[in-house]
Amino acid sequence: MLVEKQNPVRDYGLTYLVGTGYTTAEMNAIQDAVVSLVGKNEGKILETQDWGKKELAYPIAKDGHTYTEAVYTHVILQLPASRVRELTRSIELKREVLRSLVVVKA
Repeated sequence: MLVEKQNPVRDYGLTYLVGTGYTTAEMNAIQDAVVSLVGKNEGKILETQDWGKKELAYPIAKDGHTYTEAVYTHVILQLPASRVRELTRSIELKREVLRSLVVVKA
């Protein structure tokens, strides 16, 4: 008898930082790209919160720029546990995203 391996769907919190200097249209395109990545990884977005522009605790150098401020976005999503690593990697590959963090929602 074969037993299917369960792939639990869990709630996660995703926070990502985008450097300042992008127009509103570009920020919307970046957000749409993250939403698309969640969908490609069989996820579903439950809530999106724009935390706005904040000063960074330390400067982040990326692509020849040094950022001291970033726009924070927090997303609550449901995702199969097996797809978290792939989603994290896909977001890290986005040139505009400075940092990201995915955590299990308690």
